[in-house]
Order: sequence, then structure tokens, then C-alpha cells
Amino acid sequence: MPMLTSDVSKHGIHRRIDALAIRLRRRQLIGSREVALEVIRLFREVVASAKFSSFEQLVAHLDEVGKSLQEAGPKELVVTNMTRRICMLIREEYQTALANHLDEAPSPSGSRTPTVPPETPSLNRDLGASYYPEHDLGARAPGAALGSFFDLLGHKPAADGAPGASAASFGFNSAATTPASSAPASPAQSPSSSQILQRPNPLLSTYSSFDTSAVPREQEFSRRSFYLKPVFIEAIQELMDEVETTYRSVGEQATDHIHSGEFILTVGHSKTVEAFLKNAARKRKFTVIVAETAPSFSGRAHAVALSAAGIPTILIPDSNIFALLPRCSKVLLGPHVILADGSLLSVTGSLPLCLAANRMRVPVVVVGGMFKFSPVYLGEEADWGMRDLGSPEVVLPSTEECVMRPLEVLGEEDTDETEVLNPYYDVVPADLVSLYISNLGGHPSSLLYRLLNDMYGAQ
Repeated sequence: MPMLTSDVSKHGIHRRIDALAIRLRRRQLIGSREVALEVIRLFREVVASAKFSSFEQLVAHLDEVGKSLQEAGPKELVVTNMTRRICMLIREEYQTALANHLDEAPSPSGSRTPTVPPETPSLNRDLGASYYPEHDLGARAPGAALGSFFDLLGHKPAADGAPGASAASFGFNSAATTPASSAPASPAQSPSSSQILQRPNPLLSTYSSFDTSAVPREQEFSRRSFYLKPVFIEAIQELMDEVETTYRSVGEQATDHIHSGEFILTVGHSKTVEAFLKNAARKRKFTVIVAETAPSFSGRAHAVALSAAGIPTILIPDSNIFALLPRCSKVLLGPHVILADGSLLSVTGSLPLCLAANRMRVPVVVVGGMFKFSPVYLGEEADWGMRDLGSPEVVLPSTEECVMRPLEVLGEEDTDETEVLNPYYDVVPADLVSLYISNLGGHPSSLLYRLLNDMYGAQ
């Protein structure tokens, strides 16, 4: 039974877990990158201070901490991403250390334990030769064909003089039988099935020498996995370095996808897209068209940041997207999270933009770090829950005049059933996206499953 958080972690780490859960619940952490870094720092402290008696207890403890954080912030899927990624990284380090331990540890008989099963003799034997040894089957006469398998099992013998029916082809342990013998075969010379089954099986004799003491040594190694803490912490630190250098590693690929003289359209304010465009502007001359992205108007901050870097920037209202989209060569999006099926959660306004780009054959390029790729699928029920609804006050202000004079629909007052939704994210399906760019390179949507399998494994 896995140990509880209070049993594995110290009291100070337990308070750190609660503090991060409160920050996630109150939405005090903004941005997937900031959430990912906080989760990685917490897991590094948890592993450094955890007291466990086996490796499986440590993995179960980390999974328990990750679930508690995900329940506190259900809309931040990057918590699940980092939990699974860290569990896979430390599992890989543990398996590597275990394999080295089994290779170096001698068996009780004094020899080293083989790490691979013995080879199958039938795979290494000549295809034209029989499976049984030559001293049992005898040598074939020159020009004589090999007898059928039914003759070997003692079925009806072949007629006298038939090819392959000579005793030289199937002489079983007979001292009088020689390769030059041409005596007709008789039923007494054919081996029975019981005789064949009684023959020693070389496969069984080979596997009988296989050392079975590796299982107790694996259990003993798991109990001593406490000493692998420095290796686990180093693996977690490498993941943190990868997340921290996302902007730089993604920006280094900008010149491969952006060319001089292009018009690029984007919405919202994404730090990854901003770093991507700034790196491209060092060697390319292009123009960026930024939509205001109402009602948050985050596009204004994005336009100011790009303009301050010396990039020609045009700020347009959202209503002008459809008119200016044919002049653009591509659309850049910075997603909040990328789901397992290739769909993504992006700022409001991304879905109509991608639909218009698909109609006008303008490619949509998604730029984001590997920590945003999630192995989670969203169903129809979780669709609206993940969109993170905002206050409808920004969309439809509830003024005093509207309260005093309710709207009339078809001549009847309809005040109780009016529902105003203000989603912060749009769900963009994968068939509207042309390319995903991460810190590992460009990926089409058809190969995302392989990328996720390399990152998270079969979890």
C-alpha cells in the first residue's frame, strides 16, 4: 500500500504542497510556463526530502502529490504533464541503474547473470537441415530428398523405391545402417511419436541453466533505491533547465519558418510567440499584424512589445481579421496547452481565426514548449469546463437601465433565462493546424502520438 504524503514528506514539504495548491486554487499563478516551473521545483524538494523503502513507494507518492495539485487547479493540465514526465524520468534512471546492477552482480554459482534470454537454436540452424542431430537422423545419400514430416512421425511409410524413402535418409540409431545402405524402409524403422517426445529438448536444457536469482536481487535493489536520490534530482533538474530555456530553443528555429517580406498574423499575447518573432527579426524583415483579442485586449500588449523590439507591427480590431487574412502568409498561435489528439486550448478568438485561415488556405503554425504537450483527451463534458469562463460583465455590462427595463423576446419578458458566456480559451481542433513547433523542432499533427509516447511512455 503506498505511503501517504504525511508519511513520506517532512512537515515543511507538506506545507509547501498545501501552499502551491492554494495558489493554484486561487489562480495566483498565470501562464503554463510559470506553473510548470513551480511544480518542478516542488517535486525536486519532495524527492530530496522523501523517506521511502522502495522505488514504487516513491512513484506512488509523487503521483499522489500530482493528483492533489491537479485537483486544486483542474484547468492547468501542465500539472499532470510535469507529474507524468518526472515519474517517467526517474523510472528510466532507476531501470538503467537496475540493469547495470544486474550485469555487475555475480550469480550464486559464481558466473554473471545473463541479461538476455538464450538464442533459439531453430533460428540459427540452416533452413535446409533437419532439426534433429545427424547421429540420430543419419546422413542423407547423395541426391536423396529429405523425407516428409509425416514419415518422420511414423505415419504411413512411402512405397519402396520412392524418393526419400530409403533407410539412409531416416536411419535412427541403427549400427547396421550406413549412408550407402539402400534397404527398403519398414515401419519398424520409423520412430514413434513417443520416442520423439522422449528426446532431450535442447531449449529446455538451455533455459534450465538460466539464473532465477535476479528477482530477489531486483527486490533488494528496489529497497536500496534510496541511494539513487542524487540521480533522480539531477534528472528533475535537467527537466527544469529544458523548461527555462524554452524561449531560446524555440526562437533558434524562427529563421527556418519565417522569411523576409512576409505578413504574419497573430492574436493574444504569448511569450513564446514574442520570443519566436524577436529572434526571426534579427535576420529577417517582415511585418506582424496583431489582433486586439477582445474582450481581454491582450493583443495590445503584444503589439507594444513587438514594436519596442523594432518589428513593424500593425494593430487591428478583431473585425478586420477576415479582410486582412488573405494578405498574410501564415498565422502564429501560442497555445495554453496542446492535447493528445492535436487540438489545443488558445485564447478566445483563435477558433474563428483558424476557421477563416483554413478557408483561405493560410497555414496555421502553433508555437509552444514541450511542457505544453499533454497526453490528456478532452470529452464533450469537459470542453466548457476547460475553457475557463470569465466574468460576463466585460461582455455585457449589467447597467441600471438594463435592470429596470428587461429585454422582451417575442413580446414576453425574458430575464431569468438569459445566460452570457465569456470563455477565456477556444478549443481549436487538430485539422485546422498545419504545424507544431516546439523546442525539439517541427511536428505535424499526424506524428504527435509518437512524440507523446517518447515523452510519457505507456502510462
